[in-house]
Amino acid sequence: MPHRSISSVIFCLTTLGFSAAAWAELPPIKIGVIGPITGPSEDMGLSMIGGARVFLADINQVGGVLGRKIELVERDDHAKPDIGAAMAKEMIEKDGVVAVVGFGNTGVALPAAKIFQEAKIPLIVTGATGAAITKSFMAPAYPVSYIFRTAASDALQPIVILNDVIDRRKIDKIALLHDDSPYGQFGKQSMLTELGRRNIKPVLVESFKVGDQDMTTQLQHAKDNGAQAVVMYCLAPEGAMVVRSAEKLKLRLPIVGPWGMSQQTFIDKAGQGAEGVRSSVTFIENELSSVSNQFSLTYRNVNKTNHIPSAVAAAQTYDALRLITLAIFQANSVDGVKVKDALENLQVHTTSTVVSRYFKPFSPTDHEAIALNMIVMGEIRNGKVAYAYKEDASSGSIARTKKTQ
Repeated sequence: MPHRSISSVIFCLTTLGFSAAAWAELPPIKIGVIGPITGPSEDMGLSMIGGARVFLADINQVGGVLGRKIELVERDDHAKPDIGAAMAKEMIEKDGVVAVVGFGNTGVALPAAKIFQEAKIPLIVTGATGAAITKSFMAPAYPVSYIFRTAASDALQPIVILNDVIDRRKIDKIALLHDDSPYGQFGKQSMLTELGRRNIKPVLVESFKVGDQDMTTQLQHAKDNGAQAVVMYCLAPEGAMVVRSAEKLKLRLPIVGPWGMSQQTFIDKAGQGAEGVRSSVTFIENELSSVSNQFSLTYRNVNKTNHIPSAVAAAQTYDALRLITLAIFQANSVDGVKVKDALENLQVHTTSTVVSRYFKPFSPTDHEAIALNMIVMGEIRNGKVAYAYKEDASSGSIARTKKTQ
């Protein structure tokens, strides 16, 4: 990612009428970053914070935006809706944030998003994928929306998952297992909608509770009903328990799930059984792209760690912050209405984002930055997420850009 020296930035500011002293005295622009830093979804939260800190180091090295440094306001929502809502109010009323990124859980994001919407504070969701998150705030419910997303919606992930299972692997006897969280319920419905579009009925649809450790009953039912593959919609810890339970039954079926199955918690808890499990992702850390490699290296250096718990969450959060600062620059303002309008009509191609080179990622009627063609299938091999298909790997160094359907 390109950098300029601080001295060159100060020179430019002086040329524009700013002295170095005046620049130093300008108040920072506060942007909120919120996610489940502790609890069962901590892979997402820690990675969101980590990706945001990479962005912070990059942006402030080149002088921030509008002659002002960026300050991150970090909050832990503990994957609990009431805490997420309380943190949203605090960031608005106490911290004075001008925009917010984050949220890893659909059930947490929905009530908090309503608070940002009513305060006219732009929010870019970077982890939670429930389709309702953005749809709930579009017309006719609201004349304008302040809720955006750089994560792959659950309206799209089932299409990619079933393209893999049905179209590429020629399997149509599918057992659908999901947890009972809002995320799992929304995901189940999206999956059933896509199966219905294909005129395919799953051989089994069963649920389990968040926190369950044994899914052998559901998997035995899948086996008894002739399932040839298991598609699951759940968080990473429970996904790992599905894999562990399949091992107990010596049930060797393809297992596929959404992006949460690319997280380190899933890989660690599932153990050897994680090998071969596939998930729909927007970013694969171990690809050949120079931007991807630079981001991964910088993440490790900035956060003093040797791995990224959820590379997808980290990259999507980094990109969201880039888009917000571009919108602030274009609007020449931190006013929420103006920043929202700029997000809906960004005039520049991004050159230092990670998941994609965005150009007009949003519009007044489309607040989803990720399109179907930007999602690929990852597969766990030797404890790491790799491309499931060679053709995706060979094109990995070419940034996937949004194509409207």
